[in-house]
Amino acid sequence: MTATFTQRLCRTGRRSVAAFVASTFCGPVGLAQTASAPRISKLTLGASSAVGGSYDAYVRLLGRHIARHIPGSPTVVVQNVPAGGGLALANLIFNTAPKDGSYFGVLHGTTMQEELYQSSGARFEAKRFSWIGNMMSDADTCVVSTSSGIKSVEDFFTREVVMGATGAGAQSYSFPIVYNEILGTKLKVIAGYSGTPDRILAMERGELHGACGITTTSYRSVLEQPVKQGKVVMIAQAGSRKDPEFPEVPNILDRAKSTEDRQALSFLFSALDLGRPFAAPPETPIEQLTVLRRAFDATMVDPEMLDEASRLKIRIAPSNSEATRQKIDRLLATPSAVVQRIRTILERAAK
Repeated sequence: MTATFTQRLCRTGRRSVAAFVASTFCGPVGLAQTASAPRISKLTLGASSAVGGSYDAYVRLLGRHIARHIPGSPTVVVQNVPAGGGLALANLIFNTAPKDGSYFGVLHGTTMQEELYQSSGARFEAKRFSWIGNMMSDADTCVVSTSSGIKSVEDFFTREVVMGATGAGAQSYSFPIVYNEILGTKLKVIAGYSGTPDRILAMERGELHGACGITTTSYRSVLEQPVKQGKVVMIAQAGSRKDPEFPEVPNILDRAKSTEDRQALSFLFSALDLGRPFAAPPETPIEQLTVLRRAFDATMVDPEMLDEASRLKIRIAPSNSEATRQKIDRLLATPSAVVQRIRTILERAAK
């Protein structure tokens, strides 16, 4: 029988970016398998964006490779649940998805913040999700169509700029709304677009000037062609730190006028540090979680997956389930005054 990638890694002790998972699946259990875990015949992966969006791209990349690291090589299908800017999928995973190891999906960092805002739409407890791992962290961008006449981020402060968004729980909505209140921008946010491709088409039709809530990863991959064709340009980025690939693009965080403003924006951007976190339902049996976590970690260092990610310009910077849970814990520990300030802004915008 041909050895799997995971088995070869464990035997050779190869050191690479795989080191962080060595202790997870290089042991007496071997490949992602435990003695008492029933085999998974079909695995469903939930994507919190429409087909063609950034979250969808990550889920489908994972789905094309993870079966090799699960005993029995189950069939893998992707279910797109884009409603509510990620809230619909979070609620589905927490409340109604099968708890037998056959379902997990990617969540939005902003969706986890909705719990702190005590949003009526957030019917979950972030600390109770069964965290699988994280494929990367990211920075956000604001992009505009080159036909919009907007030349730099300075224009955000001097004229009305129409920006497209998905739903109230998404970065594409919350980020520009907060920029208006804290920084004084003049962004008019139009919600209801199904995902990034839909917003780009709206820019081409002249319905929108641009959009925030598009990560630098999406800019490199999903928007590769519009960028190459000169239809779309990034004029600002946002995050705890700049994406080093775009050092010349200003970070909106640097527009903060006070320590309090910077704290509020930093909390907003903490969702980006979570990147692409994957979770299974609460109460998923630990035996099944072990299978999924080991398979996820193995996929993150699988040469075939990494080669495809490179070709698709999808950034992979993984962390395991424990590191992902720690990031969630830090988010949930944000001072209440900081949370309340952002919550008040978003609630006022919704009225």
